[in-house]
Amino acid sequence: MDGVYEAAALALRFWFMVAAALVLLGVISISVKEYRDKRYVLGVAHSSIGYMTILSGPDDVMGQNISLMNRNTIGRSRRVDIVFNDRSVDKAHSQIYQAENGTVYVNCLGRGDVTVNGQLVDDVCPIYDGDVVCFGNVVARIHLKDNDYGRDEDE
Repeated sequence: MDGVYEAAALALRFWFMVAAALVLLGVISISVKEYRDKRYVLGVAHSSIGYMTILSGPDDVMGQNISLMNRNTIGRSRRVDIVFNDRSVDKAHSQIYQAENGTVYVNCLGRGDVTVNGQLVDDVCPIYDGDVVCFGNVVARIHLKDNDYGRDEDE
């Protein structure tokens, strides 16, 4: 019985050290997770060429800002990078990509229509910051990082 009493007395005497150690371990594990998440987000932001804001289309993407990487395939299939669940969008509808010279282009991959500022895209078309691109019935405004390569002043 004396052993149990001594163990309880010892535990009560040093409970704050155990509690402090548990709190410290929790804080460290949370900090490590936040650091990893921040590194991932900053890595994606650094490699991003911009984003597009969905102006109209399916309810699940309306108003969203979708990050654009160096090469993005857009369509209805799960195999593409940016998925729009809309029947007017082909399974592999279009691509937005940045060329080596820094110009960003949109092209058609499927049978569906792609327009840039109301002009139908037959094959490949350069896009610039602020352009409105339609993938079938999905309308998006393009926001590019520091990219005005090749845009004429009178456009």
